[in-house]
Amino acid sequence: MLIYFFTIFSLYYIFILLMIYGWNDIKTPFKNTDRLSLPYVSVIIAVRNEEENISPLLDSLSTQSLPSDKFEVIFIDDKSTDNTVKVIEQFMDSKAFSIRILPNEYLENQGISSKKAALQKGIDAAKGSIIAMTDGDCWFGEEWLKTIASSFNHNKTMFVSGPVALHGDNSIFSRIQSMELSSLIGTGAAMIRLNYPLMCNGANLAFRKKAFSDVNGYAGYVLQTSGDDVFLMQKMHNAFPQSVKFLKDAGAIVYSKPQSSLAGLINQRKRWASKWRDYLLPYSWVLPVFLFVHYISFLVALFVFIHGFSLHWEVSVFIGIKIILDYIFLKKVMIFCKLPFRFWIFLLSEFLYPVYTLFIGTSVHFGKYSWKGRVYKT
Repeated sequence: MLIYFFTIFSLYYIFILLMIYGWNDIKTPFKNTDRLSLPYVSVIIAVRNEEENISPLLDSLSTQSLPSDKFEVIFIDDKSTDNTVKVIEQFMDSKAFSIRILPNEYLENQGISSKKAALQKGIDAAKGSIIAMTDGDCWFGEEWLKTIASSFNHNKTMFVSGPVALHGDNSIFSRIQSMELSSLIGTGAAMIRLNYPLMCNGANLAFRKKAFSDVNGYAGYVLQTSGDDVFLMQKMHNAFPQSVKFLKDAGAIVYSKPQSSLAGLINQRKRWASKWRDYLLPYSWVLPVFLFVHYISFLVALFVFIHGFSLHWEVSVFIGIKIILDYIFLKKVMIFCKLPFRFWIFLLSEFLYPVYTLFIGTSVHFGKYSWKGRVYKT
């Protein structure tokens, strides 16, 4: 059993050290201040029932430092049943930059998921050479669009993944979610730097419209309810090697709120996890399977402690080293994201996360999940 623990934890140490190296090695890009050379950006936002959440997003768009003649905003209403469209229309009346609202004419039998149909319509209507995407419940600083536009200074850059952070109240539930997402964002960023783009977040990404056309957009993955971010990133990586970048710039951070209930959190995470089986990268299944096995080792460790085996000291050392490495990595990411780091919440997360991950990893293969008032099969 000692060999089992040594093997599992040693492999994890190698993984997290690679993540620390990858994160540290990402360079902050040069921010272009030459107005004439900045590309025109089309911001595409698919919205559904965001009446209560969309005001911070609209306020963020109205304060962008990118000149108003350098970007447009296209909202695609995904059949909202509240006053989302009315709120946007009221906002449009007083703004100098271009804003459009398009209806999503999605039908159940048209062979594409509703969100991808909405995004596709927005992209088709976009005037910009650069497409930026975020969500209706997000907000960001005034440098967001300028930072994104500057990140495409290099002609070989086709896809840019941006940082996303959860900013909620001071409750333990919110802070644990914030730490979890920070770990996912940091891991995705590090793997992009290591030229293995496994994860990104649709709340903050951008790409060249021509590259989207060159890889035939969402074709091949139109039926999956999720993955409009990851599948597109990986298609561009395969078509244009070394073309995917992570935008490690504080001005590019997009913020969102944590889930307010455990049921909402589980539904969201099941939606995220449902796409890993379809990843395009070779051996992309290895990491989620390994992490699943790694977290099983915590249950085995609990069994060891309860039944009094003679491995208490060794197992404690293995777990202690893991906690130290996780602490180093996660604190770096959260400091970058300007989020508070509480050590006791981090420790709590370290022991809750294995159980939570095993539950999500198992349940994603069964049943259904709900999102935005719609029910999907896992």
